[in-house]
Amino acid sequence: MAYPTLVLHLLISAPGDVPLEDMAVIRKTISQWNLNLGRLVGLTVLPVSWTEHAASEFGERPQAILNHQIVEEADLAVALFQDRLGTPTGEAESGTAEEVEVLVASGKSVAVLVNTTPRPPLSGAALDERHRLGIYLEKLRKSALVLEYGNDGTLIGHLNNFLSRATAQFQQAVESSKDTQAGGTDPSEGVWPRAEVRENVTTDSKGRVKTQRRWSLVLHNSSRGPASGVDFEFLDLPENALFHVHREKGPLGTIPPNQEARFPLLLAMGSPDAVDCVVTWTDATGNARETRATVRT
Repeated sequence: MAYPTLVLHLLISAPGDVPLEDMAVIRKTISQWNLNLGRLVGLTVLPVSWTEHAASEFGERPQAILNHQIVEEADLAVALFQDRLGTPTGEAESGTAEEVEVLVASGKSVAVLVNTTPRPPLSGAALDERHRLGIYLEKLRKSALVLEYGNDGTLIGHLNNFLSRATAQFQQAVESSKDTQAGGTDPSEGVWPRAEVRENVTTDSKGRVKTQRRWSLVLHNSSRGPASGVDFEFLDLPENALFHVHREKGPLGTIPPNQEARFPLLLAMGSPDAVDCVVTWTDATGNARETRATVRT
């Protein structure tokens, strides 16, 4: 069935030693995410890589050409590493490292994933390159969450969580932009609700992959100051519909600026896939505020 969708370009960046099997898992997971979740929220993630989408061009250093052609156009990215950091570009430690820097500087979401599957010990130049990668990752960990994976199930889980979180933030930014154009208000001033799913992928003794989904209601304070006395309610829920948040009674307390509060969201077969939510809160100047948004699952 056809449906309207917003396409996001996801850059897949990796040095040449990352196994092709890992790249295939990434692409398959994106395809499954688009089918299972993306269509529900009107988003489609399109994987992009230099091996498939770069065009021959002259006049600049190669990485600068790639940056102009595909990196700067990406909306989010996944950077994969195994034992190599890659070849220096003249501007960064490697092509992948430069692409990460370009995207982060543009405010784009980037997942950094490291393959830790058992493999033979390294020696000589290969060991030196692994040491070089280790230094880069250690520096990166000071400003980014670097996750490791030792099997396909863990890689799939990391990617699904990243896609759900990154696309939810992108969708929120789009909705905020619409509000700004319509009302002239600052979209950063709000406590915005969204639903977020995290998947836990396990493999049983027969090699069958099983996926468990855990939904959460996330309240993100994108205002410049603390939001106090935060509370929320869902509007016009169908009678007997299971769309329930596990929470204590009364206001939820204070959410610092640029921080989130997360609550378990209980769903079941037949639960509505979109519910309007009103969040009430008090800003740093003592003014009572209200934020409205549609929470989609």
